[in-house]
Amino acid sequence: MTDKTIHEILYNESLKKAKFKAWVFSDLQQRDPKNAESCLKICTSDFIESGLSADVMWYLGDAVEGKDLDHLSKMSVMQEKAFSEIGIPLCFVMGNHDMEYTNSIKETDIPPTLPFWETVKKHPGWTTTEHCSDWFFKQTYGDLTVFFLGDHVAEDQSWRVFHQNLPDPFEKYPLEDRIARLKAEIEAEKGPVITASHYPYPGGNRPSALLEKLLPLPDNVVLHLYGHAHIGDYKWAKENAYRRISGVDWHDIPQIDVSSFENIRGYVCRSVFLHVYEDNSMGLFFRDHDHRCFTECYFPSARKYPSFLK
Repeated sequence: MTDKTIHEILYNESLKKAKFKAWVFSDLQQRDPKNAESCLKICTSDFIESGLSADVMWYLGDAVEGKDLDHLSKMSVMQEKAFSEIGIPLCFVMGNHDMEYTNSIKETDIPPTLPFWETVKKHPGWTTTEHCSDWFFKQTYGDLTVFFLGDHVAEDQSWRVFHQNLPDPFEKYPLEDRIARLKAEIEAEKGPVITASHYPYPGGNRPSALLEKLLPLPDNVVLHLYGHAHIGDYKWAKENAYRRISGVDWHDIPQIDVSSFENIRGYVCRSVFLHVYEDNSMGLFFRDHDHRCFTECYFPSARKYPSFLK
């Protein structure tokens, strides 16, 4: 038996102190369901067989990919089965590929087709937006509140927020009202707030034009988690292909790229384990599921300086 690495030692010690634990991942997306099945098995078997622990799963988008409805159905069914076997609650926020089929349909006045979002909606104990037109939903864990911000589309497809770009067509979307409502809800929370999305704020990898509209963020936001920019994928992430930790521009708020749950674009299947402690400080543990090991740990500062935008 080999000695435990310092990362494993820190993770196990952290488990003893954590009052709340989340397994955070994104971007299983594959056009070939067989590739998805292989990557999914690597991740879930590592979780189960390595004795990893979490209270909840946070799935930050791109569960499926492509426009073949048969493939999208297979992807949704296999993931529902696999995550059901884990046996803990799942929260899901839509990414661009989850809306890919709907975005390819030019006709309006028909309901969107969103296979994995629809699967989550029907599954007992799993959570996502109430309506496909909702920008966000929130979950509370003790005094911690998490706001999940995703792509969304009108029920009649009269507008779409796809790739977290600004709405198309712009004039039919109440942008300023939605931004004001979300910022007010975040600011009203008495405890710390985490935001989680498929996309980052400016300062992260492949940032969102829509999320930029939320800046400056309220002072109670302490962390942002996102996917979309697969770690190790030079084609899309370019010079930031291996940047896992960054800050929100003009804010003392770290944002963490958790992607991706596949090993084809980014070489290994990745995820992040978040631990929250009694004093609301946090630890993040980066997992390589192919090699069944933690690769690094990050403990954000409990002290946060004010935003320069204010």
